[in-house]
Amino acid sequence: MLRRGEAEKALHAKGAITWGLASILLLTPLVAPLAGALPLQPSGLALGLLVFACMPTTLSSGVALTQVLGGNTALALLLTISTNMTSVFTLPFVLPWALQASASLGGFSCSGGDGGVAVQLDPMPLLVQLVQCILVPTLIGAGVRGVLPGIRTWVDSNRRTLSVISGALLSLVPWMQVSKALAQGVVVAPGALAAAVGCSLGLHVVYLALNAAAAQVFRLGGSDPRVAAPTRRALVVVASQKTLPVAMAVLGRLGPVVGAEAAGCAAVTAVFSHLAQTCADFWLVSRWLEYIRRREAKHAMATTAATTTAAAAVAATSPPAPSAPPEPTAQSAAAIGISPPQPGAG
Repeated sequence: MLRRGEAEKALHAKGAITWGLASILLLTPLVAPLAGALPLQPSGLALGLLVFACMPTTLSSGVALTQVLGGNTALALLLTISTNMTSVFTLPFVLPWALQASASLGGFSCSGGDGGVAVQLDPMPLLVQLVQCILVPTLIGAGVRGVLPGIRTWVDSNRRTLSVISGALLSLVPWMQVSKALAQGVVVAPGALAAAVGCSLGLHVVYLALNAAAAQVFRLGGSDPRVAAPTRRALVVVASQKTLPVAMAVLGRLGPVVGAEAAGCAAVTAVFSHLAQTCADFWLVSRWLEYIRRREAKHAMATTAATTTAAAAVAATSPPAPSAPPEPTAQSAAAIGISPPQPGAG
């Protein structure tokens, strides 16, 4: 749950928030019709890619990876919560458009062929289902947390344990969908599944490149690269990922429309695409973190060397300190008529 202080901190990055919302909810779903038009067999594999491309960002892995990278975690949380809530109202209209556009490109259709009829999806039943599955539970949880201070304190003190439990429960969703697909007799050749996952990774690379380029071109987070780095890291990671549980809820609604076999193939594609995306991002973040550490070490060495050089230059140009006059000896004191100090004199 995003705390008030974290939300206020994240709201300062207005440009990053605007781009993140637009990228997750509007721009990245633009490739969904192309994904649905890929010549994959069975055609349900392409349907899975289409649905997966329309999804909001992940519920937990994006925030976790942002924290590992030293990114703006508050921004990552804000984008995660806001896009998953907003998608309840955008998905019922984006998804039917993507299905229609894919069919016009010769992609997935009800008959599975190039001359098939486009899938007709009524937005209102999908909207009602998403409200029941996503919006209502979230609002109830936020309300209980706000009304009962004891619950809020307990949740904050057990955040790590609850996060593990939440992740375990979320992992049951794809397991149930894959089990359901297998029970329905859905069989996908390993080569076809590998091709679908490869296409999914290709789309993920496109998302990463798009968001990274936008962060640089629009100077999101500020004009100073070092100051803007945490914001840009959060944006690139979170805006490039797609969530699985919402995809499973959508495919559950699509099942009666496209058929059990196509929905089962689509569920398998979405599950493996999500796994591939997660593995790829963990690899990317580990390499990115190594690069950040090497760059910071090099910057620290350069700063130390510059400081040492500046100190040496200052020392070389400074005039020498005046030396103290020597103590008068007995001979010199006698020569000028001064009696030298006697031992024991006051």
